[in-house]
Amino acid sequence: MLSIIRRLALSIIPCLSCGDPPMTAFVSGTTEATAASTSGDRSSSTAANTTDDSTSGASRSSDDASGSASHGETGTSGTSGAAEPLCGDGVLDPGEECDRGAALNADDGMCLLDCLLATCGDGHVFAKVEECDDKNLVPTDGCHQCGRTRIIFVTSDVYLPGQFMGLGGADQRCRSLAAQAGLKNFAGFKAWLSDSKTSARDRMVHGRGRYELVNGLLVADSWDALVASTLQNPINATEQSQTHENAVWTATNADGTTAAGADHCLDWTYTGVQHAAHWGANSEISPSWTNADTNTNPTECWGESPIYCFEQN
Repeated sequence: MLSIIRRLALSIIPCLSCGDPPMTAFVSGTTEATAASTSGDRSSSTAANTTDDSTSGASRSSDDASGSASHGETGTSGTSGAAEPLCGDGVLDPGEECDRGAALNADDGMCLLDCLLATCGDGHVFAKVEECDDKNLVPTDGCHQCGRTRIIFVTSDVYLPGQFMGLGGADQRCRSLAAQAGLKNFAGFKAWLSDSKTSARDRMVHGRGRYELVNGLLVADSWDALVASTLQNPINATEQSQTHENAVWTATNADGTTAAGADHCLDWTYTGVQHAAHWGANSEISPSWTNADTNTNPTECWGESPIYCFEQN
């Protein structure tokens, strides 16, 4: 019996020392230890990661802040730096001759849309200053030095002074003949006549362009040249471009003012010998073209004479 027990003990002891341990005890003990170890490792790792993340986050925050500051500086520099020149902003920038702002810059104004000052020859008509602008220097194309060419003629018809019944009647005769001759702007012609109330100068457009005959011959380079009596050719061509030399009713001095010393045939309402008016010689280029330098001037209001007609439009 004793030997049996000893054999059983010997057989059990090796199993305890070398056999598999009870699963429950191994798993439980190991799990707790492993959990503790894993928990410790994870805590350390988490702490380390947290520290690393904190450090990395701080570093990123610093980098971001640096980047933001850098971007902020660039933005500030872009905002506070010199703005790009902009025509129409009302600020005179380098390269601009003018800038009155988008509402006032205009191609018919003093300051053009491209912020350049209006000049004769730029192709834009400066309102109330230029009459035209054809961007060339050709004097015979209807626009010269930004002034429109105007036509002058002496009427083919002759009139008794009382026929006009005032300045308006004389103007109407100019328009009628211009229309019959097919002249452009016929409705804008006026007679070079003065009376006691109104001078020819005050009735006329003072053109900056040329004054020409119907046949294209130049009379004067401008209104100023005309009233300075620097005529290039006499006004001896009719509306039909036919030569007609005669004494011409005017009542007007060379500068366009009313001639003194007569009553202008009772302001162009009288025909007879009891009143008088001044006349010009249309064969002349001196001041005599409008007020003849002769002792027979003024003359009585009984003769028939033509009148000068000037385009206005």
